[in-house]
Amino acid sequence: MSFEKILRQSLIWRGLYFFTLLLLNVVLSRVLQAEGVGWVYYLTNFFSLILLVASLSMESAYTYYASGNQIHHNKLAWFSIIWTACIAVILAIFLGIYFSKIKQESVVVTQNYLLYALTYICGILLINFFSVLFYARKNFFTPNIILGSINLGLIVGMIIVHRYNYSYTFLVKGYFIAILIQGILLAISFLYLNKGITQFLSPQKSELKLMFGYALIALAGNLLFFFMYKIDYWFVKYYCTANSLGNYIQASKLSQMVLIVPQIIASVIFPHTSEGSKQNNVGDSILILFRVMLQTFFVLIFAVWLFGAGFFIQIFGNSFNQLHIPFLILLPGIFSISISVLLAAFFSGNGLGKYNVIGTGIGLLIVVILDLLLINKFGIIGAAISSSVGYFGFLCFGLFQFNRLHPFQLKQLFAFTLHDWLWVKKVLFSKKQQS
Repeated sequence: MSFEKILRQSLIWRGLYFFTLLLLNVVLSRVLQAEGVGWVYYLTNFFSLILLVASLSMESAYTYYASGNQIHHNKLAWFSIIWTACIAVILAIFLGIYFSKIKQESVVVTQNYLLYALTYICGILLINFFSVLFYARKNFFTPNIILGSINLGLIVGMIIVHRYNYSYTFLVKGYFIAILIQGILLAISFLYLNKGITQFLSPQKSELKLMFGYALIALAGNLLFFFMYKIDYWFVKYYCTANSLGNYIQASKLSQMVLIVPQIIASVIFPHTSEGSKQNNVGDSILILFRVMLQTFFVLIFAVWLFGAGFFIQIFGNSFNQLHIPFLILLPGIFSISISVLLAAFFSGNGLGKYNVIGTGIGLLIVVILDLLLINKFGIIGAAISSSVGYFGFLCFGLFQFNRLHPFQLKQLFAFTLHDWLWVKKVLFSKKQQS
């Protein structure tokens, strides 16, 4: 199957899922308001750090070895279930002791935090593991239909529950439980469709060695990327009010929505380059995408500058009156991240994950230094400036290394032509693709 055809299918079905995710974010924001949704997202940010360590970034290794058919998919599927179960037991013991003995919280509070942590971390683990296994088999329809359907059900449920004035805790529990349900359904569906339910398979020792060796390198890069992208949350929480934190995290969440298309494309680039096929074609495609996305971001920045202030309040509610300017400042940085995501996938697919580690390290260092200098004085605007500058540093390093692998002239990044948009049209709408 051609790169363009895979990319088109990924954009359609993953785009559908992410649209439901955007709707869920809007509903959650209106129901919980800035302070409430800020707390939920801040909590999930903390859980995401635990999740990153718990997963060891094995989904990257899954993509690399499953795409090349070096490790049987059902071996990876059963290993994912066992790994997630082990993580659940460890988390339950550790967090139970932490909240009840160290923090000395009440039984009810401890149980709530355990529920939030276990459902979110185990659910996302399963979602990440099984999504990449589906994608490695070029199946973009099944996982995204499952995820999107659960999101739509959750949206309807939250609207009904909010209308009848159920408690804040009840709504939050429903949000976290739905994530675990998504993960379980993905696992069952993958095993059923790939005839793995009745046949238990596990990776051999040599396969585990390969997988963990690759995953640990990816983990280093992903940890650095996590802190580069989210460390400002902690600075904002320390220096700013709860309402400002909610506004800033919402700006960051919107930024993640802008990153949806680059992430979808990256999910195609990684396995395509891992297969060792048409790598020059992929490199040329990245240059085209740079030019197309740069033009798109110019339009987006202008539109947000012109209409953003009133639009965000209308969508999310009056408590998000600080959202506009930080999001506007973040957009140039989000463009940098968008291209960096594509470059990172290209490097990973070529077994050069070390470039991602170094690049994110440079970006993180810039973000931390500027956060310390700017947030105390300028609040969430300072945080947005720090992030944008750090992300641009990450991009510069990535482009330098990409040029060594796929030589190009600097002017090619800005040589806007109609041909680029015709390529996009071909990817999105062409019905006849060579496989």
